[in-house]
Amino acid sequence: MKSQRAYQGAGPSHYFCHRGKDRVQYDYWGKTFLDGDWHHLGHHCLDVAAVAERLLDTNPVWSARMVDLAPMPSVHARSLLLFLAACHDLGKFHPGFQRLTPLGEKFGHRRGGYAHHHTEYGLAFWEKLWPWDYLDLPDEYSLKPLLTAAFCHHGSPRGICDLGHSTFSVEADAEAFVREMAARFLCESYEQFREAELEPLSWFAAGLIILADWIGSNEHWFKPVSRWDGFEAYWPAAQGRAADAVAALGLAGARATDTCGFADLLPHLKGCAPSHMQQAVLDLPEPAGPEMLIIEDLTGGGKTEAALLAAHRSMRFGLASGLYVGLPTMATANAMYERLARGYRALFDQDIFFALAHGGTFLNETYMSGLGARQGADNDEGAAVSAHWLADSRKKALLAACGVGTIDQALLGVLGAKHQSLRLLGLCRSVLVVDEVHSYDVYTGELLANLLRFHAAMGGSAVLLSATMTDELRRSLAGAWRNGRTLAGKSVPEFEQDADPFSVPFPLMTRLTDEKSESMLVATRRALNVVVDSVHDESGMFDTLRRAFKAGACACWIRNTVADVLDAARLLVEEYGLPADRVLVFHSRFTGADRADIERDVLHLFGKESVASDRAGKILIASQVVEQSLDLDFDVLLSDLAPMELMIQRAGRCHRHERSRPVGYETAVMRVLMPEPGDDAPGDWYGAMFEKGQYVYPRPAVLWRTARLLCTKGAIVLPRDARELVEGAYGDGVLCAPQSMDGREMDAFGKECADKAVACFGSLDFSGGYSLEGSPWGDDVAAPTRLGEPGHGLRLLRVEDDGVRLWSDDGKGVTMDNCVRSEVRVAVRLLSSAHVPESCAGAVSSLMESMPDKGRWCVYLPLREISPGVWSGSGEDGRGVARNVRYDRRCGLVVD
Repeated sequence: MKSQRAYQGAGPSHYFCHRGKDRVQYDYWGKTFLDGDWHHLGHHCLDVAAVAERLLDTNPVWSARMVDLAPMPSVHARSLLLFLAACHDLGKFHPGFQRLTPLGEKFGHRRGGYAHHHTEYGLAFWEKLWPWDYLDLPDEYSLKPLLTAAFCHHGSPRGICDLGHSTFSVEADAEAFVREMAARFLCESYEQFREAELEPLSWFAAGLIILADWIGSNEHWFKPVSRWDGFEAYWPAAQGRAADAVAALGLAGARATDTCGFADLLPHLKGCAPSHMQQAVLDLPEPAGPEMLIIEDLTGGGKTEAALLAAHRSMRFGLASGLYVGLPTMATANAMYERLARGYRALFDQDIFFALAHGGTFLNETYMSGLGARQGADNDEGAAVSAHWLADSRKKALLAACGVGTIDQALLGVLGAKHQSLRLLGLCRSVLVVDEVHSYDVYTGELLANLLRFHAAMGGSAVLLSATMTDELRRSLAGAWRNGRTLAGKSVPEFEQDADPFSVPFPLMTRLTDEKSESMLVATRRALNVVVDSVHDESGMFDTLRRAFKAGACACWIRNTVADVLDAARLLVEEYGLPADRVLVFHSRFTGADRADIERDVLHLFGKESVASDRAGKILIASQVVEQSLDLDFDVLLSDLAPMELMIQRAGRCHRHERSRPVGYETAVMRVLMPEPGDDAPGDWYGAMFEKGQYVYPRPAVLWRTARLLCTKGAIVLPRDARELVEGAYGDGVLCAPQSMDGREMDAFGKECADKAVACFGSLDFSGGYSLEGSPWGDDVAAPTRLGEPGHGLRLLRVEDDGVRLWSDDGKGVTMDNCVRSEVRVAVRLLSSAHVPESCAGAVSSLMESMPDKGRWCVYLPLREISPGVWSGSGEDGRGVARNVRYDRRCGLVVD
């Protein structure tokens, strides 16, 4: 239903005209600066509208997303978003806001309270002043999702508030401004829409206006102009500045190279033929729209490169303009960053910034040196500006055309975290690649399913990678994708697959589009054949490591807890006589700086390019940090018993590459510490051997079936046994675990159901739109992507004779980088508080005060050196019991 507009636009001469021509240029400030200068509110609003316009003009994929999400012609959707961007700071007309600086008094604004944020006042102004009789738009109720997206542009939706009694003097000006923006940006008429029809577009609008506001508030490009000379005079200047800013920040849509040849796209594999999976991706037909690929192949089978080929294919056909690779941990993200850094440029026909997105990006030397190189490149100032702007916040990193990081950075887009819509905006123009998709627990897995739902609904494409995916997980993720496309208004066919999970082929590529779903068996030239020896006491494991050392072989024992890692490393030296310098320890309880160094050393000693002389006789005792995505290769592998999919991942680190092996180690062998998987195993079968590990892997029936299958098979042979091993460990009908485990299994199942419910309740609902109602909103801390036991950052301080310093001191002072490089993550259960000796309390207090964050979000632990390289402190655990704490660069943090 259409209505005719009675009011055809006030024009610039009407703006504030009733207040007197000589006062127009001084009435309202929008931005102030440290030097006392200020930027007119009208100018700032136009700056933001100009940036929004430029972002849409230079990003065909974003424009396409807008069209697909909007229930109206593209010209109407565009005009409506630009109008709302121009009105985004309507709340700043409020006298209370204007009186936040002396300028308000100078301009004669009435003294009034500022009890609410200006974004809430914007909603209130709209509700009170919107001239329904003059402008032809869908009614206020139907516009509610877009109004919330525009006015609540500071990161999360807000509720409407009471304007108070002091606004009558500015209401006419606010209304006149809205009318002029309407005359400049809106079309003549609009269809009437229901609120639900605009809810999908609201997610996109929120991200677009937040980004436009961030850029439009940057005084580097938008210099303060306090004199208002009218729309015609300022708008062309705003457009020019917006064009400069968007170009300099690298936010124009990236273009894919025209080539589609394997050697051209993956130059770091020059001379190699594509794997069967990679060739299958190259042979896919032209995509007609968004799609999801699920690639299941062996560890080391080139899945990542297949995903890059798939991403380039989507970009080449205009369905995306970038990619983001999400991984389970910072360590795996760092390894992937190093891997892709060698060849990502071949995917694009321009120089683009390659982002790393996780909590410890500045610990990655490759990444930081790349930023420094861009800054030092005199001939490419724009690239340096782009890199540093995108890199200064993890929220902005997903806007980069190419990025690698933890999946958590993407998951925050579907949680009520501040600025989540900015993450969704960046992701929706990229192909989302999720590696190690099998590795997440029920809580994070449910968030991942919701992310796929959002991504599909917003028109994005995705590629999921796994070596050990269960049938249940495949169906769940396919269902989430299908649901997302349904939310986008598409009629998507049912996901079809063999009803018997044991009959599903492997390797497998599954492709889901709006038209059909299909699965195809893919051949492989690679095979995994690792002999499995069961070991039922720790002495057998230590004997294996001692023999490997004497034979000049390298070995790794993957343990399930940090405590077990430390115990094994200590016993190996103290009781089995191995030299301490031949035993390396790698786990999560190191400071950021030390962990980065250890990760680099481990990759050097045991990675693909390692040499025999460096590897010989080296023993690594590690936690799960080495089981996924790190390209490591050992002559013999040892492991504590873990669920089957992790055992397969761990086995993939044994004889991973072709190389000469020491005598006696020509065959790949994995020795697994496990209790006997007998038919009469007791309920505490696993916990009796792994007292701490039973809390990491709480499903004894899954562990028993894993042990039974490994013992029965005697080897992990892939691809032949892939489905039998994984489905056999998780399926109840084929291999029945002892009934004694039923109670513990039901407890674990109940907790998983509860965790899943927490994820569902705590994540956003796409169908509800960008709204305060029905969704939980908070900040990044209150929106966890992992549901583990409570923990916090422990910031280590070195107490020396000449003062107190951060643990990591690179000579650049007390920077935020050094602060975080000095932190180790620890469970509150282990250490909840730290003791600060009176002798150094003053120095510690002074140091904390000099830190950029004042140490507010961490526990700081002073340490004194008690022996060369070993530092000691004290604190209390979660129960208030006093604990001694030791730290050294070899073993990490130890709580006694």
